[in-house]
This record gives sequence, structure tokens and C-alpha cells, in this order.
Amino acid sequence: MDLLLSWVNAAACGLISLALVGAILSPKVHDGIVIKVGLICLAAGFGAIALRLVDGVGPDDVIGLERALLLVNAGIAVVIVGYLMRKALRHPVRRSSDWAQLMDTRPMENRR
Repeated sequence: MDLLLSWVNAAACGLISLALVGAILSPKVHDGIVIKVGLICLAAGFGAIALRLVDGVGPDDVIGLERALLLVNAGIAVVIVGYLMRKALRHPVRRSSDWAQLMDTRPMENRR
């Protein structure tokens, strides 16, 4: 039963890792650099967990699983920080010419 549970958890972590890799590589997901780094950490962490569970976690392999969980937790934290930064900077970024008056404001028929 423990082997079956380990394989099911490994498959779930592997699918989550593949979905995260798809989100990282997809141009439809509009994320910034900070959120992308968090997603990369999450994908690597879930992939490492899946590989550790397939390999079999013994008493000596617990440190590897803890390191993989550290990657997952760090990825979650970075994604949350990136989301909060994006919410804080919600105003549209403007060009400097949007705030200044244009130099050439004459009508088209008066130009030479």
C-alpha cells in the first residue's frame, strides 16, 4: 500500500511539474520576471519530489526530500511577492512623451 501511495504522489507531483513548465514556456501566461522565477522554483521542486518518490524515500533520503520542499516553499513565496508587487504597481506605465506637449502641433496643411 505504501508503494502505491508513493507512486500516486510521484505521478501527481510530476503532473504538477509538467503543468508548471507549460505555464513557464507559454506566451499566453503574462507573468513578469519575479513570478517566472517563482514558477521555475516550483517546477524544479515538484520535479525533484516526484523523482525522490519514484526512487523511494528511505531514512537516508529525507534530506533530499526536505531540499525539494524548500524549493517548493521558496517558489510559493516568490510567486506571492511577485503578485503583490504587480498589484502595487497596477498603474499603467507611460512614455515620457505622454506627459509632455508635442513639439509639432501645427495642422498638416501649414507644414512645408
